[in-house]
Amino acid sequence: MGVVVGVVVVVLVVGKGAMLGDVSRALLLATLLLAVPAAAAPWAPAEGASLLGTRAPALRGLKWLQGGPLSLETLRGKVVLIRFWTDGCPYCEKTAPALTSLDAKYRDKGLVVIGIHHPKEPSSDPVKGIHALGLKFPVATDPDWQTVKAYGVGTTFTHFTSVSFLIDREGVIRFVHDGGEWHEGGGADHERCNQAYDALVATLKRLL
Repeated sequence: MGVVVGVVVVVLVVGKGAMLGDVSRALLLATLLLAVPAAAAPWAPAEGASLLGTRAPALRGLKWLQGGPLSLETLRGKVVLIRFWTDGCPYCEKTAPALTSLDAKYRDKGLVVIGIHHPKEPSSDPVKGIHALGLKFPVATDPDWQTVKAYGVGTTFTHFTSVSFLIDREGVIRFVHDGGEWHEGGGADHERCNQAYDALVATLKRLL
């Protein structure tokens, strides 16, 4: 949490009737003003905010490995959380438990979690990755990156490929995470990851 940084000037006019207690209270007030916590800025993606409120692209070129085939058309009426991932990605490894937890907690309330694997190496093994990450929800691989690119990876998103999208019951994008990891916990170094997780869950609850 941030702290308000600034200069507080307290003018004390001590007249004949002023009491020492008045001065002490004024000094205490000045100290408290300097220590007032600043409200944390709401989390927002560094890239991809322009996609909020737009129609989610269709899922194309996918080979379903478990829980499919699925399409956004057949999932209309459900809230859909899509996460792009690849094997050997540390950000994906750290986010996988949060995906599994959300799937278990909100599946019966109308959430569908989908993991879309995108290979970066010829030796990429998505089936091995599914087992390594313990993924139980529907998973597909996108060998030619047709869906991944349709969602802006490499154009809108230039820093990460491990992007996440939350799509409402009408097929409209309502939350974007521009890549890397999001989850609970992890210590002080993961404050932004925690903020992203909290923002995603808050949006999810509104949509459900």
